[in-house]
Amino acid sequence: MSLDLWQTRMWVLRAIAYSAGARRMLSGVLLLLLCTAPAAAVESDLESLASPPSAIPSSPPESSSDEGVESPFEPAAPAVEQLSMSAASEVAVGPSPVSAAPPITSVQQFGVERSSSNSEFDYEGLPGRLASLDLRRLWSQGLDLERQEKLLESARTYELIVGDVPEESYTYWRISRNYWRYGESLPSESRDERVHYFELAEQWAGRGISIDAECAPCMLWKFVAMGRQATTKGLLSAVGDVREMQRLLRRGIELKPEHADNEGNATLGNLYYAGAVFYRIIPDWFWLRWFIGVRGDKERSLDYARKAVEIAQVRVDYRVELGAVLLCLGRDENRPEVVDEGVEILKLARTLPRYLSTDQLDQTHAAVLIESPDKACGYSRDGFIDMDAVLAESHAKR
Repeated sequence: MSLDLWQTRMWVLRAIAYSAGARRMLSGVLLLLLCTAPAAAVESDLESLASPPSAIPSSPPESSSDEGVESPFEPAAPAVEQLSMSAASEVAVGPSPVSAAPPITSVQQFGVERSSSNSEFDYEGLPGRLASLDLRRLWSQGLDLERQEKLLESARTYELIVGDVPEESYTYWRISRNYWRYGESLPSESRDERVHYFELAEQWAGRGISIDAECAPCMLWKFVAMGRQATTKGLLSAVGDVREMQRLLRRGIELKPEHADNEGNATLGNLYYAGAVFYRIIPDWFWLRWFIGVRGDKERSLDYARKAVEIAQVRVDYRVELGAVLLCLGRDENRPEVVDEGVEILKLARTLPRYLSTDQLDQTHAAVLIESPDKACGYSRDGFIDMDAVLAESHAKR
């Protein structure tokens, strides 16, 4: 037997032997990847979409009836009153936490902020037949319900609009976002209900893509929904989805969407931010692509993070991500000047006015990263992962 043939067979045998252990090892990495990158990419304002709604049932599975859980047919009440956009922007960041900042809830954590009235909404700017005066009442009703956190009622109102105008993807991603937010508002113990609404979010975003292959907001929300399904159903179920999630991110960015609600919230900025986290969190081990079809890319992550900051300089979370990837890349490649830049970016993030209700948490994490740059590669808003331990575990599986 030739040496080349022998080596080829050995590589195949090793790949088979490593696959089970590698998937177990990857579960820890995917937890942060799928929990952080999608959820952190959520758009934060309500000014931000098919088959008819009957094709996608909005009632939850009969088996999901946990005691103490709010009925899924009732609007989800907001756990805590959120800071208004104007109030949040006026809070000065000092060396100690601002006492007026509210606790962070599952809905607040992903930057969904409410605006005060429908008078600022550009009805005439809606695409195609959505701008019809005949639909103005439904749009106003749906927006009001969304601002009141009555997310299911709002989604169903938008579904009525889809029934009249099924050809515009805009309404689909708004429905997707409402279902995702409602799933996020449910207790973690309500697994079946949460999965149901995340699946609805993915389905509506997917249908938006099916009628408009260039709907970048639909790609963002499908990415988000797939991530939360993974963390709710089980991480190994997501291994096969990572390739699709990468495709959604890359295509969404390629489309260069122009939708922006305000200076701090644009679809493209959120896609860049999600991509920066995605490619930083995944290890760049060369063999990883064999198992999940994706590997990390810190240079790409850095490029995406810089572009996100360029788009929305008021966003604290974007700057913290930029600082994290600079620390990660600088330490990995022994480039102290890159590490120094990361530290300066994080210091600046600590001084920015708070724009979202999650900024206090992000500024706290910035301080941790400044003190412990070695945590940067495993940083996420949900915590830190010890990448050295993950690597050691991967070797132990061999």
